[in-house]
Amino acid sequence: MARADAADADGDRPGRRRDRNRPGDGERTRLAGALAIVLGLACGAVSFASFAYQIPSAVSRYADYRAAAPCPATDTRTSTGTEAVAGPTAPQPAGEPEDCLRTLTFTVDRTVVDRTPRTRRYQAVLSGGSWHGTVVFAEPGPVLDRLRPGERVGGTLWRGTIMALGTGEAWQGTLDEPRDESRVSTGIATGLGLLAVLCLRSGPRWWSRPDRHRPPAALVRSAVVTGFAVFLGCLALGAVAQALDLSRWIVPALAVPATLLPVRLLAQGRPEPEPGGASPAPAGI
Repeated sequence: MARADAADADGDRPGRRRDRNRPGDGERTRLAGALAIVLGLACGAVSFASFAYQIPSAVSRYADYRAAAPCPATDTRTSTGTEAVAGPTAPQPAGEPEDCLRTLTFTVDRTVVDRTPRTRRYQAVLSGGSWHGTVVFAEPGPVLDRLRPGERVGGTLWRGTIMALGTGEAWQGTLDEPRDESRVSTGIATGLGLLAVLCLRSGPRWWSRPDRHRPPAALVRSAVVTGFAVFLGCLALGAVAQALDLSRWIVPALAVPATLLPVRLLAQGRPEPEPGGASPAPAGI
């Protein structure tokens, strides 16, 4: 009896870790399971949309842009007679957008070069005949920061949108210009897909058996750390594939087994905890 009292006293000492779940932890674990299921469904939907639509569309558009040839020289239209599109609200050109590359001359009305981190903007307001619009850039150079109001600048149009501006030998692509970023996009989509798998694997178990897991705070902390590491690993793998010009499919080919195999082996080697007790091994994922 004295030993039991001593054990209870030790368990109530401030700062001493208690292994058993406290009253109400079951409901909080259920809530964590429900949130994990919702997060898993959301990540899965975004990952599916990326692999099924966004990435193939971006790859196809980039390939079409790289394969586009200059427009025939017999067409003598200029910026005065062509209503090019510089943004989503700009007027559309007459007829179908051209798949060829057309170079026109525009007048610079003004430029915006704001390097403030929170309000960063790099824009050029152009006009040519009946056309007036704004083109947006990711960086200030090498062309934008040299432009002055009233200066004449060349613009490359493709499918009715300004893709690049240039003066002489220096040219700078706009944000509308297609870029080959499929590896990084695949890394993000793969990371979201793996997060969906992990969340949908753990969420139902947390919901259906809340008394067989660690306290919810430790459970969520372990899950967040694991998910964050998985997503960053996929993103880093995509960046490496982009830098080395590797196939984008190498990202899921390496990331999926590297993530799911250890999780599977850990789950097989984890002993089943007693109801109401603490899990002897991390049960976050």
